[in-house]
Amino acid sequence: MHRATPRRLTWACLLLVLLAGCERRQHLVEQHLLEFGTIIEITMIADDLPRAEALLTEIEARLRRQRSAWHAWEDSDLSRFNAQLQQSSHAVVAPSLAELLELSSRYYDATDGLFNPALGKLVAAYGFHDADADSAAIAEIRRDIPGMRDLRIDGNQATSLNPQLQIDLGGIAKGYAIGQIGDFLDANGVEHYLVNAGGDLVTAGNRFGRPWRIGIQNPFAPGVVASIELDGKHSLFTSGNYERRYRQGEAFRHHIIDPRSGAPSSGQSSATVLAADPTLADVAATALMIDGVERHRQLSASLGIGDYLVISEAREIIISRSLAQKIDLLVRWPTTIID
Repeated sequence: MHRATPRRLTWACLLLVLLAGCERRQHLVEQHLLEFGTIIEITMIADDLPRAEALLTEIEARLRRQRSAWHAWEDSDLSRFNAQLQQSSHAVVAPSLAELLELSSRYYDATDGLFNPALGKLVAAYGFHDADADSAAIAEIRRDIPGMRDLRIDGNQATSLNPQLQIDLGGIAKGYAIGQIGDFLDANGVEHYLVNAGGDLVTAGNRFGRPWRIGIQNPFAPGVVASIELDGKHSLFTSGNYERRYRQGEAFRHHIIDPRSGAPSSGQSSATVLAADPTLADVAATALMIDGVERHRQLSASLGIGDYLVISEAREIIISRSLAQKIDLLVRWPTTIID
C-alpha cells in the first residue's frame, strides 16, 4: 500500500529568538504543521508575540478547512464532488472548489493539457490515493484518458463527459494554499516571513536584514543542487520524481502522470520555478516536470514564466538565463543556459 498523506501532526513548536539592541525587540517565530502531505513551516519576524501566536493559530485553522475542502480521497468537498460525478455525471460545485476548478481549466489550456487535474482516478489506480495499485484499472483509464475539457461547468453546476474523470488538485492546491497564507500575513501587517511546504515556498521581506537562503533539492541523493537568496516577495516551487514513488520490479513509479500516455512522466527528474504567483509556480513546476526537457521554451512562454530550472534523468541541467543569474549551482553537471 502506498500512502500519499500521513496523518495530521497535532504538535506545533514555537522557536523564539530575541534580537538585542533594537527599539522594539524582534522575534523569529516558527510553527510546523503537517498538511497537504508535507511539513508546512511558517516563519515570521514579529515584535508582538501574542499577536503572532494568534495569527499562527488562525493559519492552522485555515489549513484544516482547506484539507476538509480539497482532500482527494478523505471525506471532503472534493471527494463528494467526485462521487456525485461518478454516480450521475452531474455535481454541484462547492464554493471552496470554484476558483481552483476555474484555474485548473485555464492552466490545462495554457499547457496544452500537460497540467491535467482530471487524472485523479488514474493517480488512484497507480496507488497514490491510499490504496494498492490496480493494473486493470490503469489499463482501462489509459484507453480513454480524461482532460479538463471533459468537465463542463455552468454556474455552480458541473457535468462530466468522461466516466474516467476524477479531479485531483494535488498539482495546484499547495501553491494556492500557501499563497493564501502569504496574503493573510500581508493583510495583517507581517512584512517578513517564509512559508515553506516541503521545499515549496513563498517569502516576503528578509531575515533580520539578510535574504532568505534556500536550497534546491538534489533529485538523486540527499543534499541540494543549488541555492538561492530571496529578498522580498517570491514563490519558489519544485516538482520531482523523488517525492512520492514506489518500486515496481526494476523501475520506480511516481505520482506525476503524463496525460498523453497515462504513465508516470519520464525524461525529467525535477523542475523548479521562481515566480511572483505561488499558484502559477506550482502549476509550472508540474508541467515542466512532465515535459520540461523538450518543451521548456513553449511552456515558459505560454505560462509567462522567466525563471526555471529542469534537471533531466541523465543529470543534465536546463536553466533560463534569468534564473542562472540569481542562483548558485553546487553541482558540476552538464548545463544548458536558455536565453
